[in-house]
This record gives sequence, structure tokens and C-alpha cells, in this order.
Amino acid sequence: MRHPFRGLRFSAFIPLTAVGTLASCNDQEAAIPSPPFEDVFQLAEVIELEDDPIDSIAEVGIFLERRSGGFVMSDRLRPRVRTYAENGELEAAFGRFGDGPWEFRRISGLAETAAGGIVVSASNSRLTYLHSDLTRDTIVTLDGHVFGRLVAFEDDVLFTGFTPENTAEPRWGPARQVGIFHRLDAGQVAWSSWTTPARDKPYWNAMGGLATATAGDSLYIMASLLYPATILNGAGDSVGTIGQPSPSFRRIPEIPAGYFAFRAGEAPDANRMQRLLESYDLVSRMDIVDGDYMVFTLARPDPTKLPPSIREIHTVVEAYNRHTGTKLFEDVPLPEGSKIVGGGRYLYVLLNPDIPPWRVGKYRLQLPE
Repeated sequence: MRHPFRGLRFSAFIPLTAVGTLASCNDQEAAIPSPPFEDVFQLAEVIELEDDPIDSIAEVGIFLERRSGGFVMSDRLRPRVRTYAENGELEAAFGRFGDGPWEFRRISGLAETAAGGIVVSASNSRLTYLHSDLTRDTIVTLDGHVFGRLVAFEDDVLFTGFTPENTAEPRWGPARQVGIFHRLDAGQVAWSSWTTPARDKPYWNAMGGLATATAGDSLYIMASLLYPATILNGAGDSVGTIGQPSPSFRRIPEIPAGYFAFRAGEAPDANRMQRLLESYDLVSRMDIVDGDYMVFTLARPDPTKLPPSIREIHTVVEAYNRHTGTKLFEDVPLPEGSKIVGGGRYLYVLLNPDIPPWRVGKYRLQLPE
């Protein structure tokens, strides 16, 4: 797999930040295209995910293309993991509500191991490992760790969450900045790296999350409110950045501390949060498509769905050559009412995010010669 820096002379090292900047300047001169969605994404097929009437999907959550074909998916609202064949046929399901071993309250992380097994986290102190057919494998715990988002990376798993160093300090203490992503290698944390640049912005961590993607020996991480994305190598070192916003991107305003406060005896301003949610865009997710390309999905918060869990409406996509950082297109409108759920060999688009039948479009990225 090609690396973003392969071919550069280290005696005159140019980080990808600079490469991206140069590409950005050239692109601005040439004008980055914004073609219709169907001009750059060709629909290969639509898969309808089989639903069990006595164990129905409440809402599509994390959706992953499996290495050997087929898919694995978590339920966003129910403690269930399901696997599907390539044609959408339901193969297996696992999970029940609870706090005990092999139980989940709500799934926060899902990843496939290099051997084809499934790892599940539920924002608690356990990682639940399942075999490829969702039968029980093992449970892993690390003293003082709480596991959240999971990302498969090379032969290991990366996770976000709380570590003993994180929990030893107040909420915004210095230890909170030692690293948000942690590499789990043979049951131990090999390294902790990357701290969100939004950490010093009041409320920003509640207004947007993280976008992540992996390819080869590179991990891409981005605070969804702030361009660019950071690139980490397998050792957790920052080796560059990728991504620049289009002119239409609405940056979140600076929010002063106490913005949502109200005096005793007064009612809070019910419209203040809604006005804020209507004022900015964010990068909801990043997906690697066909190995060489990075697709950013841009979204706006849904003002009808208030925190603590801000829901997003996907709006447009942009794409980059992940090896050079060159921006290929921007502001490409998604099919109305659709939601991107994954990447891999294709870009996977949930065509009806809110109600069954759950139909996923497989789109092939096609770029002009």
C-alpha cells in the first residue's frame, strides 16, 4: 500500500501539510469541480438488508464492509450486532441488554480483526471479541480503561476512551490531553496519540465528534468541526495533514463560556441551541474508497434533534487523492434524504435512513481520466 510520503526526499522533507497547501493553491486557480453525484459515483447495486420480524433493526448504526465480503452492522438503538452476506441476507445476530459479560447497553464501537473476528465496545471497561459467525470468543479488560469508538488498524485495534491517565485529572486537566486514540497490541496499550484541537473551545466537543479512517499504515483523524485531518503512522506519530474546506463550508462560531447559562428563576432560551445548530457545518465522516481516495461527508446538525446526542443530516461530499492530498471535487450533493454509512471497495449509502426496508446503495467512484 502506498504511503503519502513515499518518494519524498527526507533531506528536504515536505510534510503533507505543505503538499496539501500547494495542491489547494493550484486547485483554487483551476477551480475545484462540483459535479452532480451521479457523475462521480456510479450505482453498482442496491442491497436490501434482511430484517428479522421478531428481532428487527431499530436503526442502522455502525456499518462495515468485511474483508472477505458481506457486512457487519451494529444497531444504533438496540444492543445488537448483525452480519450479512453480500446480497443482504441476514447471517447471524448477537447481543442482549445488560451490564454483565456478553451484554451491552448501547454499542459505541465495532471493528473487524485481521482474522475476521468482530470486536464490540459499549462505553464500558470491556472489549467483547466474537468469532466471525458472532459466536463468543473472549472478553478483554484493561484496568482503568473505558472503551468507546473502535477502529481496525493493521493487525491491531485502535480505541478512544478513558485511560487511567485521563481519569486521574479533572475533566479538562492536562492528562486529558495525552492522547485520544490508543493502539491496543496483544492486550496492552502500545501508544496513545492525538489530541483534538477543539479541546480548548467551550462547548465544541459537544457540538461535533470525530471522523476517522484507516488505510495501509495510515490513520486519519479529524475533529469534525475543524479542518484539516491529521495523519498518524503506525507508531502514532503525526506525519502530515489532509483536507481543506470549500468556500461554502460554514465554520462554527466561537461560543463564549456561559453561552447557555441562565439566571435562577429564569427559563433558558429555548431558541439559542436551535439557532446555533442551524449556523454551522461539520465533517460527519471520512471513508477510504477503492484504496486511493478519501471521501469526506459533510453534514449539518439536525436542529430538531437536540443534545446530548446531536443527529446529523448529510448534505454533500468531497474527495481527495489520499497519497498526494489533491482535492478532486467538492460540494457534490448527496441524493436527497440519504446517509453515507461506509467505505471500502465501494461507497455505501443508506437510501432510507429512518424507516425500513433498509436499503443500501453500493456506489463505485468513477473519476475522469
